[in-house]
Amino acid sequence: MVSRTEVERLRQAQGGIGAMVRRDLAGFWSSLNLNRPERARDALLAFVPALVQTYGESAAVVAADWYDEQRATERVPGRFRAAMAAPPPTRYVQQRVRFAAQHLFTDAPGQMLAFLDGATEKYALQAGRDTIRQSAIRDPRAAGWHRETRPSETFVSGCGFCNVLAGRGGVYKWETAPFAAHDDCHCVAVPSWDANAEEVPVSAYVASTRTVGMTPRERDEHFAQIRDLAALEGERR
Repeated sequence: MVSRTEVERLRQAQGGIGAMVRRDLAGFWSSLNLNRPERARDALLAFVPALVQTYGESAAVVAADWYDEQRATERVPGRFRAAMAAPPPTRYVQQRVRFAAQHLFTDAPGQMLAFLDGATEKYALQAGRDTIRQSAIRDPRAAGWHRETRPSETFVSGCGFCNVLAGRGGVYKWETAPFAAHDDCHCVAVPSWDANAEEVPVSAYVASTRTVGMTPRERDEHFAQIRDLAALEGERR
């Protein structure tokens, strides 16, 4: 079983990458002429996907090395090396940028940065989460992966959505189950080599897979709708 110390080490490493994403995004934003909203939008459509690509690769490298270290520490038999996952496609990131760009044409263009800040970090860190998720599914000795939650700046007591997806400590075993995350999400994916590990409840699989292919607006509405499920799961604990 991966120790809490090692989980926190992974979380801090990914958090450091996320901080650099926010820093670089803020720096680029400060260089924009917000009086020319079309040009600002087009510049961000080029910059943000490149930013996600660069730091997404870093997150994937860190996650792959961490996975291999944990596998060695756990003395898992057989040979397997974690493979780095790719960052989200450019068109996917641009979709979020275009959605946020509506703020550039209002009296409060700065709202776009607030909207993109957490989203850009999330997209970059997704490559690290997917590296562990995919590796845990493909590793012939692994039982799957589980979600480690932690309170964030937005959800001081822990996010109900994340708690649902954590599945009471069970593991995900389906390759088609993505690592769903919201902005300012501090959750990490952790592999399990416990052959007796329980699988997550079906409700968590459903909650996770529904976010795939959604537009930003649809995803925001989905997160709102799932609060009832989160509350129900909380009552069962």
